[in-house]
Order: sequence, then structure tokens, then C-alpha cells
Amino acid sequence: MLRSAWIVHLCVGVLLVLAQGLAPAGPLSDALYLATVLLALGAIVVGVRLHRPARRRGWVLLGVGLALWMTGDLVWGGLEAALGGDAPRLPVDLLYLVGYVPVVAGLWQLAPRRSQARSVIAVLDALIVTSAVTTVLWVVVVQPSWTQPGVALAERLSGVLYPAADAFVLAYLVHLLLIARRRDASLLLLTTGFVTVLLGDALLQVLRVQSETWADARVLETAWLVSYVLCAAAALHPDMVRVGAPRVPGTTSDGSTLRVAYLAGSTLLLPAILLVESALGVPVHGTTVGLFSVVVIGLLAARLVLMIRRMEQQARHLLRLADTDFLTGLLNRRRFVHHVSVLTGQLRRHERQQPAALLVVGLSRFTEVNETLGHRIGDDLLRAVAVRLSEHRCEDAVLARLGGDVFGILLPGGHTEERALGCAEQVMALLRRPFVVSDLGVDLQGGVGVVLTPQDGVDPAELLHKADIAMSAARERTEHVARYDPAMEVGGALAPELMAQLGDALEDGQLVVHYQPQISLCTGEVVGAEALVRWQHPVHGLLAPGAFVPAAERTGQVRPLTRFVLDAALAQCARWQACGPYTVAVNLSVRNLLDPRIVDDVREAVERHGVDPGRVELEITETSAMVDREKSAQALRALHELGVVLSIDDYGTGYGSLAYLQELPVSRLKIDRSFVAGLRGDEASEAIVRSVVELSQRLGLSVVAEGIEDDETLLTLRDMHCDFAQGYGIARPVPPERLTAVTQEIRERLPSRLGARPAPPPQPSSPGAQVPQPRPEPQPAPSWTYPHGARRTRPNGGTGPSTGGR
Repeated sequence: MLRSAWIVHLCVGVLLVLAQGLAPAGPLSDALYLATVLLALGAIVVGVRLHRPARRRGWVLLGVGLALWMTGDLVWGGLEAALGGDAPRLPVDLLYLVGYVPVVAGLWQLAPRRSQARSVIAVLDALIVTSAVTTVLWVVVVQPSWTQPGVALAERLSGVLYPAADAFVLAYLVHLLLIARRRDASLLLLTTGFVTVLLGDALLQVLRVQSETWADARVLETAWLVSYVLCAAAALHPDMVRVGAPRVPGTTSDGSTLRVAYLAGSTLLLPAILLVESALGVPVHGTTVGLFSVVVIGLLAARLVLMIRRMEQQARHLLRLADTDFLTGLLNRRRFVHHVSVLTGQLRRHERQQPAALLVVGLSRFTEVNETLGHRIGDDLLRAVAVRLSEHRCEDAVLARLGGDVFGILLPGGHTEERALGCAEQVMALLRRPFVVSDLGVDLQGGVGVVLTPQDGVDPAELLHKADIAMSAARERTEHVARYDPAMEVGGALAPELMAQLGDALEDGQLVVHYQPQISLCTGEVVGAEALVRWQHPVHGLLAPGAFVPAAERTGQVRPLTRFVLDAALAQCARWQACGPYTVAVNLSVRNLLDPRIVDDVREAVERHGVDPGRVELEITETSAMVDREKSAQALRALHELGVVLSIDDYGTGYGSLAYLQELPVSRLKIDRSFVAGLRGDEASEAIVRSVVELSQRLGLSVVAEGIEDDETLLTLRDMHCDFAQGYGIARPVPPERLTAVTQEIRERLPSRLGARPAPPPQPSSPGAQVPQPRPEPQPAPSWTYPHGARRTRPNGGTGPSTGGR
């Protein structure tokens, strides 16, 4: 009922107006007029109290102005009744003119506050429309009224002041319409009501000039009563609370169709006045129209200047947005590529002689942080990385976020390979320092790929591609920095050629197996090794698995590759049997696990070499075991019945479900290196590793920690009662003939550091393993494990007793 009160008021008000207009002049007509005025005034008060708008002051001021106008009507009616035609108009005119002040102030209060530029444009638009309408009022009303002979000065002033006041109301009304959020019913009712007042005032002045009986014109009373009823209905309408609300961005613009129509109509109105006067044969007001035309054209010119400035500002803002990463505030990939293009263009045109360097920085473990701690923490971490890199970047460097967890750094001025690698090492030093995000300590790893231009090319896309390849290789290195080398991408470009050669390579003995030792954290002794396949290519040199294993998986050639690694690893294990309970680990891929012949292949290899199955460990990942759980579980149970040891590799990076630990016959968990590498300074990684060790002990599983790179991490894992460990900090993968020397070195170094007593070294039966070889200098090339393809360095896959424990 309350929401439809405005309709009821509108209907009652219209009936009263009609009755008043049809009633003969006299007490009845005056009573109906008074009833209509009081009804409208009461409706305004009720509407403001009922809806309680945010801009209440504006509505109150409008109500005060209308109340003054209504009072002027009542006073005039009383004076006419008492004095007749001799009633003075000065008191009434004063009431009317004073009423314009709160009306204009109320319209100003209702107008929403906007940015300075937009407000000025809206004001200019309102002035343009008002100037055009004022021109018409001047020609039709003001000038005839002022020049009318025999009229008192007060009457002349009245003929000027009313149109001037109406022009002010019109200006603020147009301003409100132009910047209002939308044209609600309340605003339309209010606009119609005031336009009716303006039309009534204009008609009043015309009648004053042209008729001596203008005071008897009932049409004026009807116009004013209609305006009161409409303004009151606007105050009662529920939409009145939204009058003056800011415009929703994007719903319209300063160049909208309606606004263009306002401006075009106002501009064309001026010459139209001259055409109409010429057609009617009346005196042409050329000077007046010309002066107002100058004003309108000046306002249009000022508006155009402001619009051009706004467009320039918006263009600059959009350009910044297009070139800026929204999350970190750094340059984005688009702008970074532009900088690289400019620099390489100068090199191609020989405008620049000094070489430049491009670094691509990739973060490790960011996905883990994002998925574990949430995207908000991940975003905060990226911002923290951006701030740190910005504060400590090399001089004249251009820094950008290329996407995801990858950043780019362009070093444009005379950077040699040595200087570029030095900057890359500085970047890695910055990343190794723990980050504190939301009171959590987060330890990041990563890799920095380095390319030089023009040495590595001058095409921006090619340089970024090569830097990305170098970055991927750097993640597998201890120093986490890599200079681009064409051999790094041989697997991608030469995959078809390599697959064609793989069969011959197996027959010609080009594939070799290296071994990375695994130690017991209880004794410090070597207990086994992980088999890692390599391809000693006659043309391309020693290839890591990333160059050929993924393609072998896709083309179905992974089975002969698996059989080769199994045969080589078990042959080496057979040579170790006389030296002690050494074990060897081999990785199985998803395709291997789903191959129904895998059990026969393993059985034949074990029987052929006479190896104790308990010394053979087969590693699978969480993900591979979940591809086809039924087939995977069936194959694993059959392998378990053979007596081999089964382990979950890269534990913590796959599905993360604990159910499969009960369903699958596994005996060991290998904690992924990403968690082990974060033990120093990362509370989350330490908690994860500790919980995995405790869980494994309760389930009767042994635990292997991968990725050991320093003694501090080794001692931390020992104190956590982890069973076994492997990594570059213990030993790198080596050919089988180097195992004796590496094992002896481990025996001399680790047991004392772990607080264990060294045992006598074994005497391997392999002739190749009996001859100690000089230890080569450590190479930065990454190690790869078979057969999962291009994965992170797998520090060790050796195994000890299946149950481990302390």
C-alpha cells in the first residue's frame, strides 16, 4: 500500500485539478485550489519522512521552495478577494522569487558528486541547454516585457527576473538529469513538474504583454497545480531514494545518444529562432541571437577541450593498464616483449654494439603454496617476490612478470656472459631468503635461465623461448642458474629423429645407466642406488631422459627401454650381492604399470640374473597408481608376490590421498625433494616431512628423503628419524665403475657427521667396480630418473630393508 501511495495521490490530485479548472470562479474554485495545494505539501512531507532518502536535505529544500510558491498563490488569492484588481503584486512576487532559492539549492543537493572533470563537463552541458532555452525566453518574453510602453518598472523587473530564475532552475534540472544514475520514475515526475512551472511562468509573462485580462487566465492556475501534484508524487514514489545516486560505470557516457541529442538540439535552436521570425514576418532579433550563439559556441569549445583532455588521460591510463601486471604492478609480458623488440631492433640496425642479456626467473613450489595455503597467500607471495626483485635488481634492468610464477629481467647495457650470470646468482640469492607472508615463513626455490643477444639470436620470441628452456634446466641444477645451450632443447626438436634411432641405440649399446647412492641415516652407510638412464648419442653427446623418454612413452617404445634398464640394473645388483645387502631401484611409468607384460618382464630379469627379489625396488608415483586404480592395484599385487619392494615416489605431489597406502602393497615412501629442499626456514615443509615420517612409522613403511643438498638438512632428517636419504649433498649419479670410489668417500665422510661408526668397505665383484677411478669435478648437468621423462633431479632411488624403522 505504501509503495502505491504516489499513484493514489496522483489520481486524487488530477481529479482535484480537473474539478478546480471546471468549477466557476468563486469560493468553490478557491477551496479546490487550496485543497490541492495542501494535499501536495502534505504529500511531500510524508514522502520524505516515509522513505528517508540519503539526500534528505535536497528534498527538504525542494519542499520549502514549493511551500513558498504555494504560499504566494494563497496570498495572491487572498489579496484579490479583499482588494480586487487593485491588489499589489510586489509581496506575491517576492514570495515567488524567494522560493526559487531553496528550489535551486535542493536540485544542487540532489545532484551526485563526481570527479572534477566530469562535473565540469556536466555543468557545461547544462549551461549549453540553458543558454539555448534562455535565448527563446529572451526573444519571446523578456525583451517584449521590458520594452512594453506604459508599464511600471516593477512590472518590467518582474518580466526579467522570472525568466532569469526559471533559467537557473532549468540549468540545475538539466545538470541533475545528465549525471543521474538513471531516469527513475521519481526523477521524471520531478522534471515534468518543474518544466510545467517554467511553462506556466513563460505563459504568464506572454499574457502580461499581450492581454490586459491575463489575471483571469485559468490555464495558469491549472499549470501550477499540475506542477505541485507532480512534484509531490515524485516525493511519494519509492524511487525518490535513488534520485541523485551516482551513475553506474559503463551504463552511459558523456557521449551518449541522449546527451548528444540535448547538445545538438540546443545548438540548432538558435538559428531556428531566426528562421521562424523570418517566416512569420516579425522583427528578427539578430543581435540577441548572435550574442547567445557566441556564448553557446564558447561553451561547446570549452567542453570539447575538456573532453579531449579526458580522452588523453584515459588513453594514458589504459596504456598503463595494458602494460602493467595487475597483481604485482610490474611490467607485463606485452611490455617486456616490446622492450626486448626495441633492443634487438637496435642490434639488427647496428645502432647498438654492446650485447644485452635476458633472464627468465621461474619459482619452484609456488603451485604447492597456492593450492595448500590458498590463492590469497599465493598472490601475496608473488607480490613479495616482485618487491624484493624490484628493490635489488641490477642497475638499468627492466623487470616484468611474464605470467604465473615466471618473471623476466632484461639487462640492456653491455652485459657479458659473466656479468649476466652474476646477476642471475644475485637473483637466486634473493629467492633463497625466506619470505614471510601472513606470518608464515615460506621458502622458495627456483631457476634462472640466461640468454645473450645477439649471440643467442635477435628475435624476441626466440630469446624468450631459449631463456625459458634454460630456466627449466636451471631448476635441476644445484646452483639453479643455467646459460642457454642448444643441447638443452634437443629433446623437443629432435624427438622424431631420436625415436627413429632408439631401437638401433639399444642394440649398439648407446644407452647407459648411472647410479645414485642412497644411505641409511641410522649408520651413514650406503645401502643401495637408483638406476638413472642416459643416452650416449654419437652426435648430440650425453642426453638426459627428457630428450627421449617422453617421446618413447608417447610412441610406445617405453617397454624395450624399461627392459633395458631393468636388465642393466639387476645385472649390477647381481655383482653387488657378494658385497652386502645392496639394493637397486628402477622407476616404472604409467604405461609400464598398465602393461600386462610388466610382471613377466620383471620375473624374467630377476631369474636371469639370479637376484634376490627383495633387493629390487620398483618406484611408482601417486599419479600413475591412480590412472586406472583397478589395473594398477592388480599389477602391483602381482609384483609384490614376486618379492620385489614397491615404493611410492615423489610422495606429496600427487593425489595426496591416504587410502591407497592401505590398498596398495607398498613398503616405502619417497618424500618429494620440493619438501626436503624447504626444510631450512620453511615451517610448512618441516611440518609436512615430520608428519610423513611419523605416518610411515605407524604404517610400518620406511621413508626415503630425496633432494639432500647439505649436511644441515641431513642432520635434520636424522633427528626426525627418517630412514634413508639421497641427493647431490651425498653423491651425484655416477657410472657403475665409479661406485667404489664414491661409496668409499661417503663412508669416510658421513658416518662421523651422523655420529655413526663406519663399517669396512665392501669388495664389489664387478671387475669394473674394483678399480677406483679419479673423481671428476661435479658437473652442473641435471640428473634424470627413468622412465618418467623430464623430471626434477632424482637424488637417489636406492632402498634398504622394506620396513625401515628405528
